[in-house]
Amino acid sequence: MMDKVNNSNNYTGPHFILNVDYLQPGDIILERGYEWYSEKICEQTGSRYSHAMICVGGTIIEATRAGGVFSRIPNRSTVREINDFLVLRLKETPEPEVIEKICGHARYLVGSQYSVSEALSVKGPQFLKQFSENSRKQFCSRLVAQCYKEGGINLVDDINFCSPADIENNDDLLRVVKGAVNPASEAEVRHAQESTPHTAHTGNTVNFINRAMNIFKNHGIKMVGSPHGEVVITTLNDISWALYQNKDVPGLDDELTEAMYASSYLAHINIDRERNPYRYDYTLFKLNIEFASGGDKNELFEILRQELNNAVSVFKQRLQSYIAGRDNLKTGLKYAEADFQVPKGMLLIIKDRLIIIERYSAHFKNTQGFKEINEMSKKFISYIREYAPEL
Repeated sequence: MMDKVNNSNNYTGPHFILNVDYLQPGDIILERGYEWYSEKICEQTGSRYSHAMICVGGTIIEATRAGGVFSRIPNRSTVREINDFLVLRLKETPEPEVIEKICGHARYLVGSQYSVSEALSVKGPQFLKQFSENSRKQFCSRLVAQCYKEGGINLVDDINFCSPADIENNDDLLRVVKGAVNPASEAEVRHAQESTPHTAHTGNTVNFINRAMNIFKNHGIKMVGSPHGEVVITTLNDISWALYQNKDVPGLDDELTEAMYASSYLAHINIDRERNPYRYDYTLFKLNIEFASGGDKNELFEILRQELNNAVSVFKQRLQSYIAGRDNLKTGLKYAEADFQVPKGMLLIIKDRLIIIERYSAHFKNTQGFKEINEMSKKFISYIREYAPEL
């Protein structure tokens, strides 16, 4: 329900981390927090867990008090006991379309504001719930329950007011994923706790959304038509839709485009190139992974496999965003042109990384495992060339 912070200067270990190889889209991740309010939530709801998230592939989407609804990288956080993470999955595997609806709605909600008052009213007086029942603000367990409802699955009795405990207690639909939490190595702990550009991007996104909502307010625009009817402008998707539906309003396109640049919302596109240049230079890549493997071919394969998985974990979403953004250019809006830089840059990053991985793995293509990596790289590169030939 509220986010967890595991950065106490007094805590030195042990640490436990999510096993990303075990995670699947649609998985629910419950987490025990260590702040005072997390303990209160656990006491109030009778659960070990104070926070809930949803896996959408290579990332986790969550509603946190710090920034609203945004994504988190699974291996960027640790817990203090192995049971402080709990991964839940549907007992019966649904059709792929159901998982896509669940994950798609989670992505749609990115940018929503977090509601402390509504989170606290989960076990509170009924009149508080009635007062806020139509709010589009989010808190963690509401986010998870609403996403599943979008896929036609009722996890809890009240999707708008529920707790992590309510989700945890649904033994009829959900099962625990064994092996999804492991002891973290020293390297994994360092990686999880180091500063990440993801945090800065979240702050920049919040900055942009706030600027955009003020701009709409100044123009007297509050609602936007959506697949769910007329709704209050809240998310990044709402902002785009509201502009497209009001594109003839004088100055609106220019103001929103300026806000996008001024907020540094676009600053994250090339961060991985800057932080990990070896991924985009064949010679550096070869030197880096061969040094890291220490001459062990099995370790080399594992490093290469992880590089490939990292590159393509959100491939489908990146390609879909690119195609949608390219279509939006037809509107002639400056905003669409600026916004297109994100999916274009992200898909280009995937392409460049795949080309390097394919080239390197070709040297071992007669070796089982390496051969599959090479073929998979070629497959994804061919998709990009087919659907985004201009890249």
